[in-house]
Amino acid sequence: METTARGRLNGLSSGREQATIAGMCGTRLQSLAEIAAHMRMPLGVARVLVADMAADGLLAVHEPTGIGDGGGDLVGTELLERVLSGLRRL
Repeated sequence: METTARGRLNGLSSGREQATIAGMCGTRLQSLAEIAAHMRMPLGVARVLVADMAADGLLAVHEPTGIGDGGGDLVGTELLERVLSGLRRL
């Protein structure tokens, strides 16, 4: 997540949680897990807050980029097959 220009302008008029999230995401990209951990709240609660802020144009949500051959997998199937093979050998 990243704070948008609108989020930087409206950050002070938001609620305490939203202002904290906007501040965190204003200095560098933050993952949902990082936000939840920093705020000491359940992941589901952080997800709702972030979704509301994104809907209001206060945050920009960036999808994770894939690794591997660029086939769109978050984890390449070759890596998963190697892990599975290693587990079977145990």
